[in-house]
Amino acid sequence: MKPRLVRSIVAAALLALVIWVALPPEDADAETDPPTVTITLHPGWNMVGWVGPTTPAAQLLEEVPQLRQVLAWDADAQRYQGVTALETGQGLWLEFGGDGPAEVAVPVSDGNVLLTLDAGHNLVGWAGADGTAIEEAVGRFGDTLLAAYRWNAPEQHFDLYAPGGGDFNTITELNRGDALLVMLAEETRWWQSGTWRTRFSFGEGVSAGREVEVRSALANVIGFFAEQYGVEPPEFTLSTGEGTPNATVTFFVRRPQATETEVLSSLSVDTHTRGDELKVALAQEYFHVLQASLARKPGMPSWMTGGAATYAGAVYGASILKEDGATIRQNWHYDSARFTGHLKSLEVGAASSRHFPRTYDLGAMAVDWLVGHAARSSGTAAGTPPREPIPLREQAEHDAFIQYYRLLASSETWQDAFETAFEISPEDFYRQFELYREELAGPVIVTFGNIPAATYAAYEAELNNTYAFFIETLGVRPFPYFLYLADEASGRATYRDWYHPGLPDTSPYNCLSGDTFSVFHVVTCRDALTHSTYFPKYFGVLDLRVKLGPDWLRLGIQLYTEYRYAASVERLSYDLELARRTFFIGHLDTTTLSQLVDRASWNAAHGLERWSLAFVAVDWLVERSGKGVLAEYLRLLPRGRLDEDTYVPGAGSWEAAFEQAFGLTIDEFYDEFAEYRAGLSQP
Repeated sequence: MKPRLVRSIVAAALLALVIWVALPPEDADAETDPPTVTITLHPGWNMVGWVGPTTPAAQLLEEVPQLRQVLAWDADAQRYQGVTALETGQGLWLEFGGDGPAEVAVPVSDGNVLLTLDAGHNLVGWAGADGTAIEEAVGRFGDTLLAAYRWNAPEQHFDLYAPGGGDFNTITELNRGDALLVMLAEETRWWQSGTWRTRFSFGEGVSAGREVEVRSALANVIGFFAEQYGVEPPEFTLSTGEGTPNATVTFFVRRPQATETEVLSSLSVDTHTRGDELKVALAQEYFHVLQASLARKPGMPSWMTGGAATYAGAVYGASILKEDGATIRQNWHYDSARFTGHLKSLEVGAASSRHFPRTYDLGAMAVDWLVGHAARSSGTAAGTPPREPIPLREQAEHDAFIQYYRLLASSETWQDAFETAFEISPEDFYRQFELYREELAGPVIVTFGNIPAATYAAYEAELNNTYAFFIETLGVRPFPYFLYLADEASGRATYRDWYHPGLPDTSPYNCLSGDTFSVFHVVTCRDALTHSTYFPKYFGVLDLRVKLGPDWLRLGIQLYTEYRYAASVERLSYDLELARRTFFIGHLDTTTLSQLVDRASWNAAHGLERWSLAFVAVDWLVERSGKGVLAEYLRLLPRGRLDEDTYVPGAGSWEAAFEQAFGLTIDEFYDEFAEYRAGLSQP
């Protein structure tokens, strides 16, 4: 079970179905009157937001004869001046010369409204929904917003909203057509269109509250990618209902006489995904929609399709939900450790699907590395030490992973787009990324609660020493390994959350838990965490990477390595343990070594006999062939899958590796060891 340091949403892989068929032209939409918004003008100056399409200023002056002046703010010149064209989202000062209020109906633009604002003063219109709370409308500005002013035309004074202003604030909500004079600390973008043309499909049983939750979460996700990266949303469908997964499906359609491929995307979310998990899931799935929309064809390589979406969800979580970026990266590292092949082997979708979902986390690690590399190469990551990662919340400012999909649309190959966006060729990246993975490999300790310094140091020493001994003795490649240490209070809560969510606080818990790549331990428990815990775990990791042969050989090497370590730290006498095990197999011969080849035969044998046989056999092989022979045997073993580029054939099979390393065939060994064992029982 994976420790849930932060929520982990597994987004289903993008299903990109390319349909090159002659579809009939779509029916034209029935003509309908465009929606309008009514602006009330009062005698004197009025500050209004233009929400209509681009319109000549002369047309407005002609339709409203009482207008004397139409002014807009010129951010470059830092002054008001007359304008020739009215742009959607623009704020205007209108001097109205009528004797009383007058209403003007303005058609609402059917386009998105994404404004780019400068540091300092900006006069802008609000094109969003009526009755939007001011905190919601300007919330994504964050610390960039210093203050916002709205002109109260009837009373001829400004209303105010300032972050943290409390009772001094007199702006509570915005209506379409309002205008604001905003003061910003730096350049930024402002998205005002909500979910815009998204089509929603809510299944039976979806409550009104759930509909609001999904719409609101999606609006914030779309707003984030629009404001952060300047990406406006395409049309797509979102559905949720009983049994719907977190997934995105995209069709690429070519219609007769069409000059451009049509991209049709449909996004769905599980009804049980709620709160922040829903927000991250929507960010991931929405990014799949953006991938297809920007590239206008299926994206390559396959690992980037899922990896970039996972990275995008993490960027959203770190930037908007204030999740800890270091913990997010640690979770990627933890999950991706289960895939022991090279990233390059996941370029094609079929290979990536075989290892889903761990390839999403490995892909996210890769995209994270690439964005950081591009930021450093362009000189925009100044101030970060060369070998330290850019904090994820800061790295969110860099858009190389967005730019890659933009470039795909016009590039002949994905490799061309890759090198331009990330400033490194795919082959150089693969080489450097594998080195990076090896640099990350090694023991990691995470603590919960109050762990005394001396206790931490003791556990750290044992973890590091056993790990180093394992790597050195067997010559295996380093791998990540995680030790989670908790005190009594934190241990009970964390154990329940990770392994048995929903159990009461008083329920019992295991002092020692974990999975292949981790150990979770409560330090106040009487159950000790020693080398005898670590070595079986390390061999579990090794078994994912290479098959050591029959069970007696695999488990014999494990026990041999564990005893050699224990002897090196003076916890037992190796010679005494070997003598005890040798004496036992010499006087009990109910099982032969050649019978212990698989899990069933191993489990059926007598416990002490099987372990003794395996241990003595491996010791006999090492003594016969010399120090370092186990590492040589492992080096000769095949690694990976035959159908993958990263397959390493080694000697071709474990039998061939055995013969080359130990100098005799497996059958010859069985005969010689049987003869050796028979001699042990002689008086």
